[in-house]
Amino acid sequence: MSKVKKESERLYEIIKTPLISEKSTSMYEQNKYTFEVAKDATKVEIKKAIELLFPGRKAKKVQTVYRPSHEKRRGKVIGRTQSGKKAIVTIEGEPIDELVGA
Repeated sequence: MSKVKKESERLYEIIKTPLISEKSTSMYEQNKYTFEVAKDATKVEIKKAIELLFPGRKAKKVQTVYRPSHEKRRGKVIGRTQSGKKAIVTIEGEPIDELVGA
């Protein structure tokens, strides 16, 4: 495989899912969208992945937040939540209707 094909496949794997919460939906008015991303993804890779997934839109700014795991208890059983990384992406241009719900 060529290097370009491997890079584009990697970009498709970076963005896992959009995070929809009360806080993230209130940021839609400012063209800010929240996504769960791969833990090893960089801001540059996230920006390229967003522009690849949503053509015609430019990522203006990317902010990343690492979410550590927390200890949870259910009766006698003690476990941990899953750690992860999320990205808040500011988009230039038209809003992403697929995420807003049009």
